[in-house]
Amino acid sequence: MFGIASERYVVVDAQVHAWDGSPHNQAGPSGEAFVAELYRRHRLLDRVPRPLPADEFARVTEAGLSADVLDGCVDRAVLQPVSLDDLFVLGFSPTAWHAELAEQLPGRFVLTGELDPGLGSAGARGLAARVRNGDLRGLHLAPTRRPGGWLGLGEAWLRRVLARCEQSGATVAHLGVGPSAPRGPGCPDWATPPPAGGAAMATGPRWPQWAHPVRAGSALPVRARAARSAARTGFDPAELRELARALPRVQFVLGAGCLPTAQLYRLARLPNVHVLLTDLLAGLRVRPLEAARALGSLLEAFGGHRLLFGSGYPLVRPDRLVEEFVTFRYPEVLRGEFPEIDHATRQAILGGNAARLYRISLPSWMAVPPLARHPGAGS
Repeated sequence: MFGIASERYVVVDAQVHAWDGSPHNQAGPSGEAFVAELYRRHRLLDRVPRPLPADEFARVTEAGLSADVLDGCVDRAVLQPVSLDDLFVLGFSPTAWHAELAEQLPGRFVLTGELDPGLGSAGARGLAARVRNGDLRGLHLAPTRRPGGWLGLGEAWLRRVLARCEQSGATVAHLGVGPSAPRGPGCPDWATPPPAGGAAMATGPRWPQWAHPVRAGSALPVRARAARSAARTGFDPAELRELARALPRVQFVLGAGCLPTAQLYRLARLPNVHVLLTDLLAGLRVRPLEAARALGSLLEAFGGHRLLFGSGYPLVRPDRLVEEFVTFRYPEVLRGEFPEIDHATRQAILGGNAARLYRISLPSWMAVPPLARHPGAGS
């Protein structure tokens, strides 16, 4: 719990990763490049008091989670899985590791599952049973991750899978959330931190070189259609609108920087679409004016009851983000454009909204409005 003056806040971090990107788990140079890019972003976004050492960042441990997240201001954390088995021998951040952490630190974590776009409908077999057995309360969908894997949100099988998983307990679906979420054209500048010193990155690609996929023990041939597929990023907002209307009981959570800002605002018309502020809160430090304007516009479009706090740990340690958000005031040039954020809205964003989505009990003094539903959706 975080407190300042007479105000109290229950904090639910809706995006935490427990990954292993250490050298022994990297399946070739692409895994190394992926971790190096994440660490570059960490050094830009989390500079105070000092960045994590490279080895501690590459491999998140129980001790690190306890010291940086749970022993700070975070009451509950939602663990987001990212397998990336093309880049890492044992997977980057699979759900099985999260389940072990939840057993070691009971009552502190919420578990979510993952739907891999590279496996298609075959990879979703038995997913509803895994949701029930593992008490998974959400699913992470990366619409694209590798050249051979594109997940169209208009697929009929995806609609059936999400409906079955919702009935089994996974009522939240994450899109464009995670350290590997690609940025499509037109996405806001604050969503991607600039290279150190403001100069363009002169050496190495931003993301892994998919032209040379490597698995443990064998080098796979280059995929023939890699160049064509690699150009596709993000997801189609029109397909998301149709999916959200067809599944009103599923709560869709989007990354604040996953779409061009104007497209994201239009999705606010759907009452089961929410926004995770991880990228935006980190951007308040590197591009304060642009990120503050985006925050005010998101509050106008979605309201305070559909925005969620997330740190992306270990990309950014949550304590600083919580303190900066609680004390946040709009820059002077924006104060006539947006009203200041009140205590109830900050309370909802920091913990109340995520607690409602993930069915986390809250203290009696913290009242949060119920989820909005489509007309005729039923109870």
